Amino acid sequence: MPKIIFFDIDGTLCEPGKAPSDATVAALHRAQARGHKILIATGRNIPIIPGFLLDIGFDGIIASAGGYVIVDGQVLEDRAMPPALLERALTVLGRYDMSYMLETAEGTFADREKCLAAWMRGQSNANSEQRRLMLQLIDGLGVLPMEGFHGQPVYKICFTAGSVEGLQTAVAELGDDFFTVTNMVPGGPALNGETMARGVDKGSAVHKVCAYYGVGVEDAVAFGDSGNDLPMLRAAGTGVAMGNAAPDVKAEADVVCESCQEDGIARQLARMGLA
Repeated sequence: MPKIIFFDIDGTLCEPGKAPSDATVAALHRAQARGHKILIATGRNIPIIPGFLLDIGFDGIIASAGGYVIVDGQVLEDRAMPPALLERALTVLGRYDMSYMLETAEGTFADREKCLAAWMRGQSNANSEQRRLMLQLIDGLGVLPMEGFHGQPVYKICFTAGSVEGLQTAVAELGDDFFTVTNMVPGGPALNGETMARGVDKGSAVHKVCAYYGVGVEDAVAFGDSGNDLPMLRAAGTGVAMGNAAPDVKAEADVVCESCQEDGIARQLARMGLA
């Protein structure tokens, strides 16, 4: 039975800022040749997915952590945050002096200096999401000045707090109207995270993609490493955590494979007879 296979990018397909290994790309192509569908499932918005990944030839993309889904050239989901919800989120984040990035179809808008200072505080223990954002900010990839934001639809907000207490209070105030993920830094406190409208996540996107292909979610396989991958790993028939995944992600996965740096995807696809 053909499988639908979903892959997070940062810390899963490749290390932040780097291309996937030759072994990983070859495994992806072998899986396609055997009739399986392969899809990116990322927290990134479309403008900041690098060309070297798009050139692999994925069958579809789940972007903005489920807010935008395109398969075989057809848009299955385009769900930005309602304006009132966006205003509420920005009010809460502003109240606790958080730095944030607004992810839109045009690109990512941010106060570069404020965000850079915030993420640099966690550089020594940065997780894959933080490293990705730091690279974006430092290299200017996909980051547009906040002055250019004039109410464009926002799919997701990434944020960093100055303290654990500030983050916890803000998340509590955002409440159940949002799906908020905070990312644990190994050996340190959780100071960063992301939020989107409730009901928008990678898991709901897995269901939509499987329905499009007429395949049950039991025939879906998902690979991930961080908190926003959990809904996807839960939804798929087989959820695979990378060896470098966060502890809570490993705890919920059906399988833990080798790390991204050790070609975990290629090895696991081979063990499953998919590539």
